[in-house]
Amino acid sequence: MSCLPQSGGCERPFTDVFVAHLNLTEGTRYVHSACLDVLDSTVPQPEALYLDAESGHQLVVERKSISWPIDYPYRHSNDHVVGDIFSRELGDLTIDDLYEIRLPMLIEGKRASVEAFAHQAAEQIRASWPIVSTGSGLKGRAGDKWWWRFHKVPEDEREDSAPATGLTIALEGQALSLFDFLDPADLPDVLSAAIKKIFTNCSGKFASYQGIRRILLLDPHEDLQTKSADWWHNVWANLPPPQQIGEIWSGVFDGIDEEGKDWAFQRLHPTPSI
Repeated sequence: MSCLPQSGGCERPFTDVFVAHLNLTEGTRYVHSACLDVLDSTVPQPEALYLDAESGHQLVVERKSISWPIDYPYRHSNDHVVGDIFSRELGDLTIDDLYEIRLPMLIEGKRASVEAFAHQAAEQIRASWPIVSTGSGLKGRAGDKWWWRFHKVPEDEREDSAPATGLTIALEGQALSLFDFLDPADLPDVLSAAIKKIFTNCSGKFASYQGIRRILLLDPHEDLQTKSADWWHNVWANLPPPQQIGEIWSGVFDGIDEEGKDWAFQRLHPTPSI
């Protein structure tokens, strides 16, 4: 199943897929009962309530995203904004071959400045189109962090699935902190603070649901996507979850085999008994 999480309100596509996983692996029969944070927004509430009619058991789920680098979501959205500007402002050019714009991955900076950078680059490409359309490359830079390169893709560098004509965007390089070693016993302060904030938020939301199953479902991004349950167990040794949170699971939409992607879930807390 390939549905993606929604933004805002009850995150049912994400939590429903997770609960379907629980039903399959645990033999439960939970079905969605209510979007609690929509039903009553005057007090802190978990996102979703599920009920197993056969056993009478209830389950509440709260989903939280967490990323490293901590500003990954914002910078990732910058990438999309820049790509949209190029597509919109260069979309009417007569393109009879395959061209590529290369940009830094996870563009840093305030949105207005990033947009201005993209508009300026698009204007330079348009102004030089009679020359660059013949195969001459073009490049530009704005400050230390922003750069771009535009060129015709050589025949021997094109992937088999690449279109014959058009304009593609490629992101190059990594943010400085990407894929650095993250010591679970000594996390960066900003990441520790983000985890503590999630714990505090969930504690308030789960406070009225003691006695039923309470699950924090983490949606990790970038460096945190590939962390194992053992890595997270070592994190909890230094940042123990509050007792209001009964379980912590992670859900990652990623490649699970050679045929494609799907949701993969793993329990991060408590540590399974041997």
